[in-house]
Amino acid sequence: MNEHRNLTREAARGLSWSGSALLTRTLLNVLVTAALARLLSPREYGVVGAALIVVAIANNIANLGMSQVVIQRSDLEKRHMGTVAFLSLLIAAGLAVLQWVFAGAIADFFRVPELELVSRVLAFSMFANAFNLVAEAALSRNLKFKLSSTANLAAWIIANVGLAIPLAYLGLSYWALVIACIAQAFILAGIYIFAARQYLVRPGFDLQSYRDIRSQSLGFSLTGISTFTAKYIDNVIVARLIGTTELGIYSRSYYLIAMPANLFGNLNKSVVFPILAKVQHDKARLRSAQLKGYALTAALSIPTSAFLCCFAKELVLTVLGPKWMDAVVPITIFSAAIYFRLGYRVCGAVTLATGQSYRTASMALIYMALVASFAFFSAPYGVNVVAFAVSGAIAISFFLYAAITCRMTGLSALDFALVHVPPVAFAAVVFAIGSSVKMLLAGWPDYLVLATGLFVTGTLSVAILYLRASLLFGKYGVKVLQSLTPRKAKWIRFA
Repeated sequence: MNEHRNLTREAARGLSWSGSALLTRTLLNVLVTAALARLLSPREYGVVGAALIVVAIANNIANLGMSQVVIQRSDLEKRHMGTVAFLSLLIAAGLAVLQWVFAGAIADFFRVPELELVSRVLAFSMFANAFNLVAEAALSRNLKFKLSSTANLAAWIIANVGLAIPLAYLGLSYWALVIACIAQAFILAGIYIFAARQYLVRPGFDLQSYRDIRSQSLGFSLTGISTFTAKYIDNVIVARLIGTTELGIYSRSYYLIAMPANLFGNLNKSVVFPILAKVQHDKARLRSAQLKGYALTAALSIPTSAFLCCFAKELVLTVLGPKWMDAVVPITIFSAAIYFRLGYRVCGAVTLATGQSYRTASMALIYMALVASFAFFSAPYGVNVVAFAVSGAIAISFFLYAAITCRMTGLSALDFALVHVPPVAFAAVVFAIGSSVKMLLAGWPDYLVLATGLFVTGTLSVAILYLRASLLFGKYGVKVLQSLTPRKAKWIRFA
């Protein structure tokens, strides 16, 4: 019982710190995106978008799922940690060399000439990225969420606010984003070397340690590579079959909507997964945690989706500017699918925490195949149709994964459905009120319409919390809310 209370307390503390840092980063990200969208063109964003795909591929391969093993394995020793660090850095160094050598071929594949030099420059950040993944895994295993979230936020602010915006203003074009990307990786590595040194282990290869983690890390690696491919394959298809400018529109649309999605999803990765790993052998607690995960995720994301769908045009004009009007339809479509992306991660946290790496990998392969096939066959019809097809593939993947994990934990279909009823009902109210605001304020400046919509829906949300929080969060979501809410917040009525 004491262990359960301690884990609950750690989970609440971790969610509070990570959530605060991610919320701050999301709000700043809106401002940074607004500034950069007015300084850079869709094509310039397309060049960087293609380059970051290459970097992400290398990062996923370099880690080989070993950072998840650091978090999940119950009998992890220092020799395992040293082997993970050694292999991650060694593979990253090799991949950096390959990226440098084949930069020309990469540029030819994407049909983006500028990508050759950009790829070679970004190769230097691979070593730092590999180190950061291992350091974050060590911190998550020790439930040091405050340190990791603060370090990530500091590195992001210095790189994007301190470098990207000034460099773009000075006319460095897409190089402003490239330099910021490299700087963020090395700044974060420097912070970890100094602040997290007590949780790190000197790299060193041990054959027996490698044998201990090889099978499990392979499963996690397959999951990571498949998930990554599913995340970026639509961008690759758009770049290859439609064009760099269209990739800029598509990737910026996804990125803008990914801000709230990542805010909720990263909490799941950095806090929920490590906590679930501690109770992986208790089926009842896993089932309860799964219900709470669905309830909290649905309560936060589904009403957000309704708001974004309603105010997509005003959001684009206010944040990105008039030259990004082609992003309105993709943003509306991506907004509608936010919950499916996040619900999928809740399912993934359950299978990963229980060590079901190959089951997770098989589901990730299905996810990847659906996204790739839907994107490929819809590409001839334009970016809007690709966005719709990919969102449909994500929704199908979520329901398949939910069925599998519910069977694992014994969660009934009725309980699964009922946990979503309050957020869906509230989302319908949000969309109706948002539509009314737009009708009443027709002809007003877009930023005022968006601000009014935010104020009205925010006031409504606070009123719901004051009257009865369960109307939005449901029975299980309220339990999570109670653990996260300070005792001083007595104005919230949970039931």
